[in-house]
Amino acid sequence: MEKREEIVFVKKIVSGDEKAFREFYKMFFPKIYKYAYRKLQNREQAEDITSETFFKIFKHLDTYESRMNEGLDIWVYSIERNAIRDLFRKNAGVEILPLEEKWGNVLLPPIDDPYIMMERKEIEEIINEELQKIPKQYREIIKLRFFKKKHTREIAATLGKNEGAIKIMQFRALSALKEKVKERIKNANQ
Repeated sequence: MEKREEIVFVKKIVSGDEKAFREFYKMFFPKIYKYAYRKLQNREQAEDITSETFFKIFKHLDTYESRMNEGLDIWVYSIERNAIRDLFRKNAGVEILPLEEKWGNVLLPPIDDPYIMMERKEIEEIINEELQKIPKQYREIIKLRFFKKKHTREIAATLGKNEGAIKIMQFRALSALKEKVKERIKNANQ
């Protein structure tokens, strides 16, 4: 959209044009939600930030024309970034657990956003492929700890080692996997 078209579009929304409002919402909602979810990794917070962003946009939409030096999308995303920064400032030093993590995802339906689902699937595939490239003992510890949800004590008993050794091996295993994944991403971006 060109500047003039954006200004006309915004004026329609400000004047109460429902069709323009729906078009604006359809245009920006998926992008705003996806960005918020990617930054926050928490569905409830992403939904809150998305709502807050739209609230702030519509509260200040009548001032958009005075911001001629930036496009509508840049203005919208700057509002969202500020809302996310405010959330981080407000919660500085506070550990925020997603509801899925607290309750084992029993209360919430899965996210239906195809982009998020596709992103997760790609990440899982990369991790599984790179997992095969680390030493077998490390791979075994990661599988027991993160896929089979075993506690350190149980892993130690299974492998015939003490808990301290398992913690060290788990750290090394995760470090090795992290390096493999980083290398894979770096090579993919070249």
